[in-house]
Amino acid sequence: MKILVSAYACEPGKGSEPEVGWQRVRQIARFHQAWVITRSNNRASIEEGLRRNPVANLNFVYVDLPNWARFWKRGNRGVHAYYYLWQVLVYCQAKRLLRHTDFDAVQHITFVNMYVGPWLALIQRPFIWGPIGANPDIPRKYYPLIGPSGIADNQLRSIVRRIAPIVDRMIHIAQKRATRILTINQDVRSRLKPELLPKTVALPQNAIDKQVLSGHHKTHHRPLKILSAGQLVSIKGHRLSLIAFKDHLLCHQESRLEIIGDGPQRSELARLAANLGVSSKVTFLGRIDRDRVLRAMEGNDVFLFPSFEGAGMVVLEAMAKGLPVVCLDFGGPGEYVTEECGIKVPLTEPEEVISGLASGLSRLVTDSELYERLSIGAIRRVRENYLWDRIGDRLNTLYQEIYEETRSEVE
Repeated sequence: MKILVSAYACEPGKGSEPEVGWQRVRQIARFHQAWVITRSNNRASIEEGLRRNPVANLNFVYVDLPNWARFWKRGNRGVHAYYYLWQVLVYCQAKRLLRHTDFDAVQHITFVNMYVGPWLALIQRPFIWGPIGANPDIPRKYYPLIGPSGIADNQLRSIVRRIAPIVDRMIHIAQKRATRILTINQDVRSRLKPELLPKTVALPQNAIDKQVLSGHHKTHHRPLKILSAGQLVSIKGHRLSLIAFKDHLLCHQESRLEIIGDGPQRSELARLAANLGVSSKVTFLGRIDRDRVLRAMEGNDVFLFPSFEGAGMVVLEAMAKGLPVVCLDFGGPGEYVTEECGIKVPLTEPEEVISGLASGLSRLVTDSELYERLSIGAIRRVRENYLWDRIGDRLNTLYQEIYEETRSEVE
């Protein structure tokens, strides 16, 4: 089959959504001829990635607004507005490609946002949308723990979710035209209209390259070295991490916490650590490249991740390295982690959650059998469910189904 793909974020070795885009198009090219429309500023990373690891059947087309039309975009500032405008370019480029290539299907894969309609849905070919998703709303009782900026972000997301289907006609077009809608998890699938469910499939957004998977589990020892990673923003739950770590230290003074990442909460979190009296036991490593993140996982014992987000690729990376995970039973991490590979804390009252996180860490200090069982289970769960090749196999099955359906309609 010939597949046309739109991937705004697509860069090898960058982690997060750029890595997701890169891995997905590689998986498509395992079985089919793939043409990928992506941003021009991804070109250097992609060409270097292909130089190191060539991929047959994978073709890239780079488009961006001219410099004079995007002077206002700086980093993440204006990214959503730019993303919408960029999709218009994608549609125009797709129409040009269709003049000389008869595609069997088109797919929009990044960003994974269910509240921005993809213009690629206008192309008259079988259309696959997703995986799409959205971060779940943070319960109001947790507002004191996410701070003013977190409250503002959460409320803005709620407003966008209500307004977007009203003002963005492309959402309705995509829902109607899609041959398949892929969602990042069952929670997102449940938010769709009932009439869309028969053509909706839950397919994990994130997975791991088999080369990352550790060949052996962790061995229990003390002191416990705890790792947390993620952009320093409210939805990642770093304030919860620090407060729970303080309670954990009441019984286990020898433990240490490393936090990887940077962001607008950096100074606020450093002040909180000082106010809690744990600064000497917490190290902020800042933003580091993905290879160093993976090495840090190899050098630590437990992954603490009380995030409220809907995905969380870093959780799978930690599991792949054999780290037992302590997280919330909520959102993406709550779906990735089971009792076989980590400790999930129910999202009840904030005080109970903090106590549950601290207790989970302490159990992994005192119970060596539990620790090693969870480490073994973490590697096994990734191997059995979250390797990119497995996701690619499922995606290929889906394409074959669409091909057979389309052929039957023609006949």
